[in-house]
Amino acid sequence: MKKIAILAFGEKHGGGVYQYTQSFIDALKLDKSNEYIIFCDCDDRQFDDGLEVRKVSIPTTNISKKIIRVLQRLFLIRKDFFISENEILMFCDIDLFISPSSTAYPHFYINKPFIFTLHDMQERYYPNFFSVYERFLRWLNNRALAKCASQVICESEYVKKDIVKFIGVNENKINVIKSPPPEDFLNYQFDDNKFHNIRKKYNLPQKYIFYPAQCWFHKNHIELVRAFNIARQQYSDVELILTGSQQNNYRNLMQEINKLALNSSVKHLGYIDYDDLPYIYKMSQFLVMPTLFESVSIPIYEAFSLQVPVCCSNVVALPEQVGDAGLIFDALNINDMADKMMKYLDNENLRNEMAKKGHERVSDFNHKQYLSQLLKVLGNN
Repeated sequence: MKKIAILAFGEKHGGGVYQYTQSFIDALKLDKSNEYIIFCDCDDRQFDDGLEVRKVSIPTTNISKKIIRVLQRLFLIRKDFFISENEILMFCDIDLFISPSSTAYPHFYINKPFIFTLHDMQERYYPNFFSVYERFLRWLNNRALAKCASQVICESEYVKKDIVKFIGVNENKINVIKSPPPEDFLNYQFDDNKFHNIRKKYNLPQKYIFYPAQCWFHKNHIELVRAFNIARQQYSDVELILTGSQQNNYRNLMQEINKLALNSSVKHLGYIDYDDLPYIYKMSQFLVMPTLFESVSIPIYEAFSLQVPVCCSNVVALPEQVGDAGLIFDALNINDMADKMMKYLDNENLRNEMAKKGHERVSDFNHKQYLSQLLKVLGNN
């Protein structure tokens, strides 16, 4: 029996990695052939999985330590120069680390076997969305981790090809495993009494389109607002509800909303309680996903699970993910985006049909199946 660490670093409002990590936990907790230990660095994550949880305070580093660690990753030097005795004791019994994100701590530095997920290499396609420093760090981390990992996981053939192309990793150690939504979404039981309370809590309109995403540049909020402005000319009773943390494109988004005089019909709710999210999905007309780059979209799977129609962009692996269970548009063409949204707004039967198809698409998703795929990867270590 191996002792395997699951690195559940990051907060609830940090983006899709939070949900992705939870799906890992939902699957691995079913395995009785290994012992799993969750390492967590924040207090807002609550685990009720029957697994041991160890709280970690990731140490801060000064500039000299940061430079040395950059050099370590650059030259693939896996030495624990700055690991304290307490950290060594915390990690010493671990045989294998699973990292759902591109973090190097602690597994890279303490020279222990690890598996990690590389979600995308977006910076290769949209370098203008990142500073020079951010591009360097993404290159540095992805290269060091991919070359030193026992196995690499990604969620689409598209990303697998990118890892081979841009990093030169042997494709035999790259595993394409699509993650199901967290267990609580796949088997969600609505409380009918909560719908009214959630609508009142967030002042939700009767009819709205929903887009849950951080305000990163690639999430394409501004083009969505422009397309919504076109659709609103015919459907003045529909609003656009946005959620997610106020990241680097938030100010530009607010300026565009003001410019188009959409303040009363586009609402950004910011970070919302995760437990409220299914209700906000369910009361919407449909989910819109206008992203410019996404290997696999967790919100699309969440919408499918909750029988909510999906309208999404045609980028990367999203057409593969959605198939015929949603309407697909050109992410850079606001007229096409508006047209697809209006098709949904104009046709309740179409919305119902797509909601049913989407649910069928994830109906065979289960965490036992996901576990069997993960165990094959673990078995290679």
